[in-house]
Amino acid sequence: MLTIGQLAATARVSVRTVRHYHQVGLLPEPDRDASGYRRYSAQAAVDLVRIRTLADAGVPLARIETLLHAQPTEFAAAITDIDTALPNWRAAKNLSCLPR
Repeated sequence: MLTIGQLAATARVSVRTVRHYHQVGLLPEPDRDASGYRRYSAQAAVDLVRIRTLADAGVPLARIETLLHAQPTEFAAAITDIDTALPNWRAAKNLSCLPR
């Protein structure tokens, strides 16, 4: 079992990012142990790495939730769609960062 800090370090994200993923529903928040610490399973670490990988690729968080629960054939089809749409997402993201 991992603490939130250990989980974050395993996936190379911040504790704040893990908490954000709890808030948006991407990563379930585990129960706390007797000492009040959240304890995460190995599956939570795998899920967090998947979330981070997709987010780093530019996939919107709303789309990631769907992908986490997809069957293999659905996931493969979605990845093909994402590959097609990714240049548009990145362009839109870059334009939103420009000063007005």
